[in-house]
This record gives sequence, structure tokens and C-alpha cells, in this order.
Amino acid sequence: MKAEFYVENRRRFFDLMEDDSIAVFFSGNLRRDTSDQIAYPFSVDRNFYYLTGLDRDGFVLILMKAGELRIEQLFIPPIDPHFERWEAKMVRPEEATAVSGIKDVLYSYQFDSEFSKKIFSPTVCKNAYIFTGIAEMHEPLTLAQTFASKIAELFPSLRIRNSLPLMLELRSTKTTEEVEEISQAVNLAGDAMIHAAKLLQPGIWEYQISAHYAHYLNMHGSKPRFRSVIAAAGNATLLHYNLGSYQCQDGDLVLMDVGAMNNWYISDITRTFPINGKFNDKQRMVYEIVYEALEIAMGTMRVGIDESVINEAIRDHYFKALKGIGLIKDKDEVENYYMHRSGHPIGLDLHEFRYSRNVITDGCVQTIEPGLYISEWGMGVRIEENVFVTSSGIKNLSEQVPKTINDIENIMK
Repeated sequence: MKAEFYVENRRRFFDLMEDDSIAVFFSGNLRRDTSDQIAYPFSVDRNFYYLTGLDRDGFVLILMKAGELRIEQLFIPPIDPHFERWEAKMVRPEEATAVSGIKDVLYSYQFDSEFSKKIFSPTVCKNAYIFTGIAEMHEPLTLAQTFASKIAELFPSLRIRNSLPLMLELRSTKTTEEVEEISQAVNLAGDAMIHAAKLLQPGIWEYQISAHYAHYLNMHGSKPRFRSVIAAAGNATLLHYNLGSYQCQDGDLVLMDVGAMNNWYISDITRTFPINGKFNDKQRMVYEIVYEALEIAMGTMRVGIDESVINEAIRDHYFKALKGIGLIKDKDEVENYYMHRSGHPIGLDLHEFRYSRNVITDGCVQTIEPGLYISEWGMGVRIEENVFVTSSGIKNLSEQVPKTINDIENIMK
């Protein structure tokens, strides 16, 4: 992405801010592996990245709006020679400016004084936008949540406002550049999945399939965005299974729900493969039912529709199909074989922000992922696509990833 992209994102954020307000975003801090000196791989706060394009730890962004005045300040860690000797080269102010387009770059030890000066500036700030996020039970407070509590005590007249609604509105609509980033992530995931599928054979372990997938991504400068779901036989009926401890047998199906990352934008696709390269009659029957559900969902998807309508169309189809093969008698029983929603938005996050919780919005990228999970037959089948939805229609970003029975069997020959 060019710096202009992040400049425009901040301009749009300013437009949504109330007057006489300040906003603070943190890139996040490194987390250590227990008491060891070794840190987990750093994962940047996606809102900070969306507004700056920077993905290093310890950065802070201030945005201030007062009348026509717009202030942007970026705070970065000071240069630490010891860190640079042992770890990596640190970001210089001019480098941060080149990426983000922010001209006023200071060091992090200046943050407290600069923030206080702005609160007590001639135009007194009335609001402070902090991404306090969505409350999660049993989760430790985030850096932003801790900061919000601190300034609420220090500046009791300051109204603390969650920046979540503003970021929902901004990030729910994808630009051309963002769709291209996601498309590249889809291509990476699809290619890695095909690579792993070609290596399938009876006797392979689930963890080996996962390793083949991750290895391909690593060799192409990417990595899995989430723990891959590689689930064979009855394990595929467990939606978030990731133990990887099963040795695949002749006649099994394996469900691969995987994603890749491209400049922090992600993909999330699913395909189901026969371990021996050929679907048997029962597997073909179930797969075709799911494939038809996918076509129904794709045909129903449009801007302004509620996800529940798409999901109900899938359920109607499953009721007829499952009743026809003798698995159920009543529609309520569909829940035993299809227990999730039709999809979710994706972007910088696996479950991306969306301004309206259930309504498909113009410019979103959405998964469509019907599945059937039949425990008594020891199989689960899901097909998941990533689609870009606009008022002009939908574009399937994962169309090139094989999904028909013939295409899947052909790549496994």
C-alpha cells in the first residue's frame, strides 16, 4: 500500500470524529513466552495498521480534531543500540513518515507530555476516542483499555468514547487496494491447499497435511493466518478441530479450512478432499448436496440482504435433501447436520468489522461456507468461498480454487 492509502483512512476517521476530540491508537506490545526472553511473533493492532501502515510494537498514534485544526502525531520507540545488535534494525522517524504519511514523528517517551498538552490546549478536548473494543470475559485488559481507565481517572471531565463504531464504518467497506491484497491472500491459500492435496494418500497424518500447507506458504513469503483446520473422517464434524492427531485411512475425506496472510490482509477458504483421490458414491452424494447449497447461497447473496435469509435458503435446501436420503424427518433436525451461519466478513481480521451486524453491506468481502457434518457416517463436507460484494453484484475471489468433484479428482491424479 502507498502512504496515500493511510492518509485517506485518517482523513475519513477525522470526518467521523466529533469536534474538540482526541483519538489514541496503540500498535501493541510484544508478549513473552512464559518467563522466557523469547517473545511470541508480534501481531499489530489492526486499527493502528489501518491508519498508519506500520506494524512494529510500541508505536502510538494521536489524532486531534478542533474546528478546522487536524493534528497527527506518531510516537515510536527511541533507538536502542542493544536491541539493534541483538534483534533487528529499529524504525527511524523518516522511515515511519515514508510509510504512513505522518510528518510529525516523535519518540515514545514524549507521549505523556504531548497528550496532556492537547487535553489542556486552548481548545479543550471534550472526547477521547480509545479502542476499548468488545468486552471479553476472562481476557486481560488490552493496552488501550488500561490507558482508557488511566485517563478517566486523571481527566474526569474527558468523555471516553469507544472508537469501535467509527472503525466499523471505515473498515466494513473495502477499497480496490484492499480487495487486491485479499485476492493475493486467497491465491496463496489456494495454491498451498492444492500443493497439500496433491500429497494426500492413505496413511498420511493430519499434522503432516498441515505442515505441507504451512511449508508452501512459508516458501512463498506468507504464513497461515489462523490455526489450520485439517480434519479427516469424523474429525471434520468438529468445526474448530485442530489436534492433527489422526492418521488418514483409505476411503476418508479430509476437510481443509485454511487461510493465508498478505500484508496483514487474510483469506479464509475451505475445500474437502478424498484421501485416496476418488469420492465414493456416498461422499459424492453429500458433496453434491453441499455444492448445490453453495450455488444457492451465491445466488442469494446481494447488498442489503440479511444473512439470515441466505442461511434459511441453505437450510431449506438441506431439509429437502436430507429428508430425501432418509437422515431427517423434520426441518428442526437440520441443526444436527448444519449448525453454523452462512459466512462472515473478512479483511484485516478473520472476522472483520462490519457496520451492520447481519446485513450484507456494499463493498464488503464475505465468506460463503455451507457445510454438512454427518457424525454417523464419519464425514464432514464444507466448501468455503471468499466473495467481494457490491451493488453491481458479487465477485468470487476464490473461483480459481478447484471445488467441483471432477476438478478435485483431476488435481489429485
